[in-house]
Amino acid sequence: MKQTAKQTSIREKQKGVTKEMIIQDILSEHPNKAMLISEILMDFGIHCVGCGASGFETLEEGVLGHGFSEEELDILIEDLNKAVELKGSSKKNDLKINLTQSALKKIKDIMKHEKRENEILRVSVLAGGCSGYTYDLEIVPEAPSSDIKKEQAGLKISIDSESAEYLDGAKIDFVDSLKESGFKFINPNATKECGCGKRCS
Repeated sequence: MKQTAKQTSIREKQKGVTKEMIIQDILSEHPNKAMLISEILMDFGIHCVGCGASGFETLEEGVLGHGFSEEELDILIEDLNKAVELKGSSKKNDLKINLTQSALKKIKDIMKHEKRENEILRVSVLAGGCSGYTYDLEIVPEAPSSDIKKEQAGLKISIDSESAEYLDGAKIDFVDSLKESGFKFINPNATKECGCGKRCS
């Protein structure tokens, strides 16, 4: 009885990735590592991190269903847990992110229209999207103290420190054409192409 209680306690403390976890839950429970987790899964050969199956299929079902062995599943779980435990460094001093004139104008127009000119543009990477993660832009009255603070052309920019390594060197543009309209990230760190046609990092 004592041994069972001890094992339960250990499992509660671990909070890592297990084969019984739903693929989508792995990403949502570790949003700051969603990009890295997605890349590990896709490099391994599991390309459904952003599709409907990820919402009900466990990691074990996904791996074994794609023809991989139990041994390969164990290796994948080990790699995923290493990624979850990894503490990325924040590039507070040398992080570079740039907004085009078009993006700056659009953001300032939105802020003016909503009477939020003195607020902050917050940039981050979240779980979701076709590759398991997506970019996020929001206007906030104040940002977490852990964020990396920047300014461009009078616009205050706050960058989620956990997303820093994925956003370093990125350019944010705003396009308005017959084919597409909206903010677009041009990211030198991008390694995967989404099925929806958007470049993901």
